[in-house]
Amino acid sequence: MMEWILGLVLAFLGIVGLFLASGAYDIGMYFFGLALFVFAVLFDFWLVKKHFDAEERAATPARK
Repeated sequence: MMEWILGLVLAFLGIVGLFLASGAYDIGMYFFGLALFVFAVLFDFWLVKKHFDAEERAATPARK
């Protein structure tokens, strides 16, 4: 359940990053907004990968 909450918070921060980049008056805030968006997208993809890796690990029988 915690991964869902974290994913939603990061998705919201990614959208905030896009709004920051779109309304930026200087190059620093523009790049910060884009970097925040890219970080949020990559982190959410990592959460999805972590979920499916755990599912796959649980589905395969343990080797002796």
